[in-house]
Amino acid sequence: MKKISVYRPTTIEEAIQILSLHGTEAGVYAGGTDLLIRLKNRLKQAPTYLVDIKKINNLRYIKEDAQGGVRIGALTKLAEMAESDLLARKYPMLVQAVKMISSPELRNASTLGGDLLQEVWCQYLRGGYSCWRNGGYICYGAIGDNSYYHSAMGGRLCYAVYPGDAAPALITLDAKVKLATPSGMKELTVEQLVPGDMMVDGRIQSHVVRFNEILTEVVIPPPRPGFRASFEKLRPRGVWDFAMASTALGLQLRDKTIEDARVVFGGISGKPFRERSVEEFLKGKTLSAELAGQAPSQALRDAAPLKYNATKIDMAKGLLTSGLEKLAAS
Repeated sequence: MKKISVYRPTTIEEAIQILSLHGTEAGVYAGGTDLLIRLKNRLKQAPTYLVDIKKINNLRYIKEDAQGGVRIGALTKLAEMAESDLLARKYPMLVQAVKMISSPELRNASTLGGDLLQEVWCQYLRGGYSCWRNGGYICYGAIGDNSYYHSAMGGRLCYAVYPGDAAPALITLDAKVKLATPSGMKELTVEQLVPGDMMVDGRIQSHVVRFNEILTEVVIPPPRPGFRASFEKLRPRGVWDFAMASTALGLQLRDKTIEDARVVFGGISGKPFRERSVEEFLKGKTLSAELAGQAPSQALRDAAPLKYNATKIDMAKGLLTSGLEKLAAS
């Protein structure tokens, strides 16, 4: 494994100072389920200095706020979210999505912050190929085997898909995040947090968090009466695997009339792909099995599949139909 040094700060301020000192050579260490694999694979963007934030107080919690929403600390384990009665009562779709992340053993170690900010799982990157994310100048996924881990919605330098499941669900719930920065706290929507591949501090990454910033909290607004949601996911195996395609769907209903909609696809793009054209199509219509059959015709019209992954688009559309049918029948 790559040789590393470990710091164990006890405050956010101390952690930010250490990150600022070492620049892009440092990285935050929390659950470590992704980070340690990157270190073992000696990836170029794997940090040399680990800032272990597990000893920092008040970053691991699930609590209701005064407005009726919920705040979740970035160090909260995915298993804790999956078992939370509060989340199950207020946001059952989020709990459903979290339970589909990886395996029970890894959910016990993985944190919410780590799931949101994890590195892509392209086999070429993880295999040490000299791609854009690993110090090279080519995307092997664009020209090689792209049937599983790569975007069917186009790309720029890197065609690997964003792998997280929590983000599509949280975007559907209009969740926000808080970042601790050297100049104070910063708030973003989850959609702004993970906009897809971009250059940040000279590195290609799926999120906007800079080298000296720390994700501290996720804030979910209170559920509104009449809100219904579903999460659908297809993966080759029943546990562990990442999504070939997933769909997070949220509908604001008045009786059976759709007043507002959120549709977010996962596993098919370099970011959680919010499909606004389907959202507009659904607004004002009556939720029914017939509508579920019509909606996919409006979805993913700008798809640009690679040689081997056009089936991802069919999967995503099928999950949209399935989600709408379940909501219509319930």
